[in-house]
Amino acid sequence: MKIPLSKNLKQFFSHRSIGLPLILISFSVFSSANLDIKSPVNAKIESLMLVGNSFFYYNNSLHNHLGNLIKNDPDVTSMRRRSITISGADLPWHDIESYLSNEQIGSFRIDTKNNNKYVPNSNTKIDAVIFMGCSLCPIHPDTKDTFQVYVKRYSEIIREKNAEPMLFMSWPYKNKPEMINPLRNVFVDTANKNNLLLIPAGEAFHDFNKSYPEIDLYTKDLRHPSKEGTYLAAAVVFATLYGKATAGNPGIMNLDPEVAHKIQRSVDKTVSEFMGITLR
Repeated sequence: MKIPLSKNLKQFFSHRSIGLPLILISFSVFSSANLDIKSPVNAKIESLMLVGNSFFYYNNSLHNHLGNLIKNDPDVTSMRRRSITISGADLPWHDIESYLSNEQIGSFRIDTKNNNKYVPNSNTKIDAVIFMGCSLCPIHPDTKDTFQVYVKRYSEIIREKNAEPMLFMSWPYKNKPEMINPLRNVFVDTANKNNLLLIPAGEAFHDFNKSYPEIDLYTKDLRHPSKEGTYLAAAVVFATLYGKATAGNPGIMNLDPEVAHKIQRSVDKTVSEFMGITLR
């Protein structure tokens, strides 16, 4: 039996068809996704590149929040992180091959704690790349086909460069929670078709919004992440990459401790259930 789209979702897509797989929405309680890849293929990721847009760079950048979580967990190994973002970008806006071929990217840093000393880095190899397109592009009728083409292309290029590609799941907008169903369907299917590890940030946003609606994960535009939203997304990346719970991690990036602990517990529950894994 077909279940009709809600009025809001119909208006959201301006009455355009988005395809049968996206409109068969289930109202049953979601437990776990049928994902083929549940953990990184590379057991030891020493360097990570994130390629995306403003959803990554808001609030001093997701990769810095991730680094803070890593630094504050003595049981995980360190990870070099590099973030390359373009405001409003979809996947075709980036030249992923050049990012992985250009040995100048990450070849030095300025040590602000040591009188701005120039510190060269000879090892610029990247072990894994987490990428995302524009937040709506995977399900928008005008961009969903391009999303599929470029996920496949990115995956091939990244593997040719001896790195592991990973797909970041975008989240539903604050005023459009019904986005979660088509987003979930497309991201799970796309990850499986391309043998990718999926970073389920969108699922974690959705779960947290249901459990703690009084804590705002969004800025005033109802799309971009607040500092709490960026921290939640970073916690999802941490839990997914390391297979390790974030609960109790003291790296909370100046958040209210009670709020941070709620985010950690919610993320751990979502990642464990969605991925079908037991976090350490």
